[in-house]
Amino acid sequence: MHAPTLPRARTVVIDTLPPPAKLYGRALPALFRRARAPELPALRLVRPNVKLDAEDIGRYARVCGFIPEHGVPLTFPHVLAFPLHLMMLTDPSFPWSALGVVHLSNSVRLRRPLAAGQSLRVEVECGPLVPHQKGQAFTLHTRIYRRGEAVWDGDSVYLKRGVRGESHAPSTEIVDVADAGVPLLAREARWQLPPQLGRDYAKASGDFNPIHLHMLSAKAFGYPRAIAHGMWTLARTLAALHPVKALASGHARGDFKSPLYLPGDATLWTAAPSPTARDFEVRDLAGDRPHLRGHFEWELP
Repeated sequence: MHAPTLPRARTVVIDTLPPPAKLYGRALPALFRRARAPELPALRLVRPNVKLDAEDIGRYARVCGFIPEHGVPLTFPHVLAFPLHLMMLTDPSFPWSALGVVHLSNSVRLRRPLAAGQSLRVEVECGPLVPHQKGQAFTLHTRIYRRGEAVWDGDSVYLKRGVRGESHAPSTEIVDVADAGVPLLAREARWQLPPQLGRDYAKASGDFNPIHLHMLSAKAFGYPRAIAHGMWTLARTLAALHPVKALASGHARGDFKSPLYLPGDATLWTAAPSPTARDFEVRDLAGDRPHLRGHFEWELP
């Protein structure tokens, strides 16, 4: 069975980004919006001329653990696309509040090396809704170009719990990663996560979701404490496993398994299926509960 397709996307060029506070403010009323048939926006949002700023890259790299020799971090282009993600999730035509969807997984792919000072075209659009055992899932696709050449892309998979679409058939395209078949991993590192980590990452990434910022704001959304951004956890993992030089290309996928609370401790577990690939998990201090599971592979110049 083929996945449903969206209507032809309408392209909207974004020359000036609204401030994050305005977008998150737009998300709050949607928490109280009456339920309606789920239909995703048929939009392609485009930032036509985004500069890779050296200061922004450096700030992000420091928070996530990358070193200058890594060049532009593999996950950094996600930061350039995130304002468009938030605009999509807070668009009046989006059926739910952005604060009510769960980030299930993320994949990022570097196709060509990037460097500070370059100008990029960033495009974001929704994939179709796909039935999920816990509700409805969908993907925000990011495509980034330099002078017409595809250089980076990413897929962010989200879940809206407790809603059903027209089909109740199980999805074959978006599923949780099964716990079976995980390779034997060895503990490689321990991280101590400070209470301000969510705020530090928010300043570097523009993701000011209140569940990451303070205990009080996290409690308002049902969490006992603030939780680390999933994209920080993925970035911190890739920084720890990254060769000590810039990549020619690379691909990573991470599946978010459980919240990582702040302050807290985490452990990194890895296996090396090849000299240029790593399987990984980020677990709790005891090594029993996974927070993140994924795979990272790369090519060097």
